[in-house]
Amino acid sequence: MIREIYCRNSSDPGYQPNQLETSNEIEALLTKIRMILFTTKGEVLGFPDLGLSLDEQLFELQANTSAITFAFNGQLARYAPEASKYKTDINIKFVAGEVRDFCFIDIYIDGTKYIGVMAK
Repeated sequence: MIREIYCRNSSDPGYQPNQLETSNEIEALLTKIRMILFTTKGEVLGFPDLGLSLDEQLFELQANTSAITFAFNGQLARYAPEASKYKTDINIKFVAGEVRDFCFIDIYIDGTKYIGVMAK
């Protein structure tokens, strides 16, 4: 049985305020996915390639859904091998704004949406 540190933010749906660790495999996978999404490469000592560097990718002129999806799937395969037990999908949508563009990223595990992120 795996045991991972419980890393949900207090504003997340389903947050358990008194929980310090989890043995739920999907919860552990979600923690790794959050780490991948919100980490810039080079931030984690000993793992220089960990992270999607999402801010950098979004502000490139060549940013597109297939490049981000490819990078995300590569990160999952390398840093979250338990993701192979589940159907893990990323859905990316770019929306043009008046001042800046927005990127909406949704993460689905076995068809259920677990993470929704808006980047601008």
